[in-house]
Amino acid sequence: MKFRSDSRGLAARRGATSGAIVDLTPLIDVTFQLLIFFLLTASFRNESAFKVQLPKAKTQEPATEQNAVIVKISEAGELEVDRKLVDIRELEIRLCRSQEENPDGVTINIKADKNTRHERLVQVMDLARTCGIKKMGILSKG
Repeated sequence: MKFRSDSRGLAARRGATSGAIVDLTPLIDVTFQLLIFFLLTASFRNESAFKVQLPKAKTQEPATEQNAVIVKISEAGELEVDRKLVDIRELEIRLCRSQEENPDGVTINIKADKNTRHERLVQVMDLARTCGIKKMGILSKG
């Protein structure tokens, strides 16, 4: 830091009798360099609650719905919506709320692990039908 203490400086012109002026430019420079460093080196991950291994399909159409609700089902039967683990009751509440908020209709895309029990998949599809969702898709690897 630089201190300026001559009497002909800025402080003398403003009417101050004596004083030191602190030059903040180096401090601001270092602060901005640290900010840029942390922004460039930070890693932002889109982590999910669990991994899902999708089954492979020979014929596959890409999912094109923009306002689709994606429900993940793990091998153990755990449910995830919007990167949050939910139980079957909360899933029903979320699906019904989504259907109410979108009068054009909601699409539900299910990402089920290849080892998921068929019973759990049918249970999720049944919940979607209960809420009035008519468009459903099951996602797979191409």
